[in-house]
Amino acid sequence: MASLSPPSQAAPQVSQLFQFTYPTAVQNLFSLPNGCLLLSTSINADLYYINPEALYPSAQNVITLPGSIALTGFAALGDGFYAVSGGAPTPSSREGDMQVYIIKVETEGDVNVTLDHIVAVPGTSSMDGMAALPEYPHTVLSADAIGGRILRIDTADSSVSVAFEHAALKPGDSTDASARGVKGLKIRDGYLYFTNSAQRTFGRFPIDTKGTNTGDVEILTHLDDIPNDGVSYDDFGFDSEGNAFVAVHPSSVHKITPDGAQSVFAGGVNSNFLGPTSVVLSNNEKSIYVSTAGEDTGFPISGGQVLKVQVG
Repeated sequence: MASLSPPSQAAPQVSQLFQFTYPTAVQNLFSLPNGCLLLSTSINADLYYINPEALYPSAQNVITLPGSIALTGFAALGDGFYAVSGGAPTPSSREGDMQVYIIKVETEGDVNVTLDHIVAVPGTSSMDGMAALPEYPHTVLSADAIGGRILRIDTADSSVSVAFEHAALKPGDSTDASARGVKGLKIRDGYLYFTNSAQRTFGRFPIDTKGTNTGDVEILTHLDDIPNDGVSYDDFGFDSEGNAFVAVHPSSVHKITPDGAQSVFAGGVNSNFLGPTSVVLSNNEKSIYVSTAGEDTGFPISGGQVLKVQVG
């Protein structure tokens, strides 16, 4: 397994596109075909839309999804439909209720977002990263960060099952009852890639077309070289060459190459990255967008951000 290397290039250019007022945190973001972004937030299940190329980008609340207090992961289902996970997560119990909202996003002219239907996901209190199966895009895999499970949700018939469980997905031997295991999920070339926040690992499982695990886990890299002082992986995005850009608490983005070589790409101590939560590539891959949770300790406290970081 590869360890952390120092940055191999000059610090990239970083600009803040937008910042929410406290206590709104940005949980995740998703890049639409028109280059704009959808943002899931921690307050009132509000879904926001932002044009990162606008002269003065602003976050537009396009829909508030019912029955949740926070939104988490995204997945594209095709034909302008998207899945968004949400609910009222409890700190440490698997006994809860989450849901997956199926929304329609229209971007011709003014953006218009409508709720199509809701899939109930009972018996879990945590859904984080989400990825649609390439051959069955109406079916999504979702990370149960507390239970250490990969859930399979068919958004067409509303069926929910457990695709698989594994020790590499669980919070491990953490004594913190609210610790989170598997967080980010992406499917690439027959593998389900994941981050585990508590175990501080980045790895992958081989899966079949239905999302079932077909082999042993492979841990590609980890954060063992960094003191465990709140430093952990969150969600991530891939470029076309297979490099992963990973949000790392409390203040950085790491780049992990296909062979597992890891380096600090942006941010770090004393940077303006206030609790990175997710990363997505721009459609032209010339930049990455980073969402953050904001800062709720010390002074000043602040809301979540959307940052743009130049690539190359």
